[in-house]
Formats: sequence, C-alpha cells, structure tokens
Amino acid sequence: METKRLRTIQHPPRLERLLEALISRAKLVPDDSYPIRDPKVLPTVLRRIALQSAKEGRVWTCWAYGGQHWLFTAEMSLDASRERGTPVLRLRHYDDRGELTEAACWMVNPEGQWGRCSD
Repeated sequence: METKRLRTIQHPPRLERLLEALISRAKLVPDDSYPIRDPKVLPTVLRRIALQSAKEGRVWTCWAYGGQHWLFTAEMSLDASRERGTPVLRLRHYDDRGELTEAACWMVNPEGQWGRCSD
C-alpha cells in the first residue's frame, strides 16, 4: 500500500471511522450497545486511558450497554499495512476497570470483513 494513501487514512477522523467499522463488523460489542464520544461522560479510569491515548496519537472509541463499557484505542501500523496492502490497525481493548484485555493487529479483507492478523 502506498505511503501517501496510508498517511491520508491515518488522519484521526478517517482512523476513527475505520476503528468503528472494525468494532461493529467484527461484532466486538453487543448489537444494542451505543458509542460514547464525549470523554467527560466516561468512567474516570477509561477517561484517563482515552485522553492519554489521544495524546500519544491513537484514536479511541467507547461503547456501552447497560452498565458495561468497552474502550478501544487504535493506531495504524504503517509497516504491516504496506506489507499486506490494506490498512492494519493495532487495537487495544480495555474493560470497565481499565484493564487491557486484548492487544492485537486487525486487518480488513477484500470482502470488507475484519479479522485478527496471523503473525
């Protein structure tokens, strides 16, 4: 994948859309959950993670259902994206307590389905 195109995709609004597509298409949260975009309404521990991630250049999104929250942060892996010819996101998933539950690379296939990279 060419560097110029990857850098364009890396801009936060586009990267946020990719992250939200990954979460919804890979069914990482329940169907009835909803996104929270305002960090002020996040639980304190998740707010800290979201704001720190943004400072470090990652995008974040949080989803909620009932009293449960799922926080995801992501950044694009330029090297893996070039190698595979498609956007590859380094995803981190945090639970309600702010504990990291998953850290993995994900990519989209030509059919638009997201899956973990097998490295």
